[in-house]
Amino acid sequence: MNGYLIQTLRTRDALRFTSMFGGVLVPALRVGTSYALPIVALLIAGRLELAPFAALGAFTSLYCRVDPYGRRAWLLPVVAIGLTASVAAGAVASAAGAGGVTKVVVLTLVATLAKLLADVLRVGPPGGLMFVFAAGAAAYSPQSWSGVASAVGIAAASAAVSYAISMLGGILHPTGPHRLNTARALLAVADHLETPGAGARSRAHTAVHHALSALPTGERRTTTRLRAHLAHADHLLHHPADAAPELRATATKMRRGRVPAARLDRPAPRPVAAGRARIAEFRTNAVRMAVASLVTGLLASTFQLDHAYWAVVSVSSVLQSHNTATTWQRALQRSAGTIAGSLLALRIFAANPSPAMILVVIVLCQIAAELVVMSNYGLGLTFATPLALCLATLGHPTEPVHLVAERVGMTLFGALLGVVVCLVLSNDRARTRLREAVETCRTATLELQRSPADPAVRDRLVAAVFALRDAHRVAAGEPLRPHQGDQEVLDTEHDAYLELSATSAPARSTRPG
Repeated sequence: MNGYLIQTLRTRDALRFTSMFGGVLVPALRVGTSYALPIVALLIAGRLELAPFAALGAFTSLYCRVDPYGRRAWLLPVVAIGLTASVAAGAVASAAGAGGVTKVVVLTLVATLAKLLADVLRVGPPGGLMFVFAAGAAAYSPQSWSGVASAVGIAAASAAVSYAISMLGGILHPTGPHRLNTARALLAVADHLETPGAGARSRAHTAVHHALSALPTGERRTTTRLRAHLAHADHLLHHPADAAPELRATATKMRRGRVPAARLDRPAPRPVAAGRARIAEFRTNAVRMAVASLVTGLLASTFQLDHAYWAVVSVSSVLQSHNTATTWQRALQRSAGTIAGSLLALRIFAANPSPAMILVVIVLCQIAAELVVMSNYGLGLTFATPLALCLATLGHPTEPVHLVAERVGMTLFGALLGVVVCLVLSNDRARTRLREAVETCRTATLELQRSPADPAVRDRLVAAVFALRDAHRVAAGEPLRPHQGDQEVLDTEHDAYLELSATSAPARSTRPG
């Protein structure tokens, strides 16, 4: 058990920086605009006290960074409604004069429901975190009943503005997200061709099918060309060739807005829809969130601090993960990023900025955080921390050193407690799910051997491979004695890929040029 625990709590992955290919600058500027517009409007209207609530609604723009506009159209309203409801819950608790225990219960409910929502809908970063931050900021901000409607209304209006800005690109460049997802898929396949391995192959396979599934139906020229490039990339996954330089060159052209015609006309694989999520798969993580948020909040409230909710936000942040290992990594990143960001905040406060300058700092810090957060979460926190501290000073000014100390203390406390709860509440469902996924994948492989020409059987094997990979990703990060070793999982996946390669379709024709 000690060996598995040491492997789970290793620090190497927390220090890793991920290189992002496109999809960074535009989302960051979009987020900055979403923050700036409502805040500037409030500044002009002389209602600066409502600026924090405008920022809470603007959290909507943090989601669906590079998702296709079809997905944004239905998911962002869900996020906007959730954020507005979180602000309302916190504002009502504050106006009702609720004590620390009641506020903690409210935050716990918001954290647990937000975690379930983010997991079931596969919301993606930042998951359910911002809902907790919104509820906590509203709950711990002095509020009267007459001011609840204003706070909630401003948050809702800001969320609506963020939604509109996030959808604006659908008019200007409707295929932008599809081009970027396809380009990233081509690069993932190129990485696999240059450095073959189980991990690189899995990432490439996932990227190709993610990009393919996101493509709209229809035969528009751009869509047809993207589908052809993905078909070629999928073929190279099963029949490797010296095509990495060509894939990289094509990906670069796509990022710049061009979609060249594909040289080979191959039958595109049918996109395999992700399996419907079952609540049982996320039950342990939801229980962990509920217990950790409640315990952290109750302990933090005993200190009678003005921002005790920061501890709950911290524990919620590290638990926006799928297993104990990633929780530990996020705890390290959040702790290091918060300390670095607090030092930066002290330098900002030392300049004694005016409220208007604080608003400028908030917007700039949010843009900076978005530019780097996908590379490393801790680096993003270096800029997100001054933002949170500046928002806190807008609500009710506090002595900077005391505010920073409170932020660091609550963050470290919450991050540590989140890891402890993960270690205490083991995810026994993870190993059961992995065992089932291995057997399902083996069965699907045998079925394809017996019926190599049946596309439905092939689709079931592709779905089984994805399910196996996801189940192993979760189980591998839990400090449990595994019932199946990594090698058995890799062998099962390898056999599945061999069968997929043997039954993949050849090219139909070759185009000139």
